[in-house]
Amino acid sequence: MNLDKKYIEDIGSLVLNCKKVLENEWTELSVVFDVSEGHIANSGFLYNGEKVRPISLSIENNPLLLDNKIYEFQSAVADQCGSKFKQILIQMENERQKIKIDFEFDNPDRWKIVPRKLKEMREALRPNFS
Repeated sequence: MNLDKKYIEDIGSLVLNCKKVLENEWTELSVVFDVSEGHIANSGFLYNGEKVRPISLSIENNPLLLDNKIYEFQSAVADQCGSKFKQILIQMENERQKIKIDFEFDNPDRWKIVPRKLKEMREALRPNFS
């Protein structure tokens, strides 16, 4: 896949401008966007050492801006590979300003965060940039 890096930069910048990210101390974050026709939702975690805070992301003055960028990115990915992702995992490291993005095209429950699996998923999604 040969995608414009601007998408990654824009998504990273938008994530960094979300209220929960701005208001809390964190070293890493992971957020999963579940994307389907006409519906998008996100949930994830802010990590600060052993402290983990569940989050959902939106930009305070423009709550659809990040979602719209994810839809735009989904279309660009589909143009390149022929299918739309069902989930996108965004992981970031604050200190070194790193970002990783992964896609799920087949299983819409791969990174699903539900109450009964909360502890399991927060560790499974903990970023590893080493």
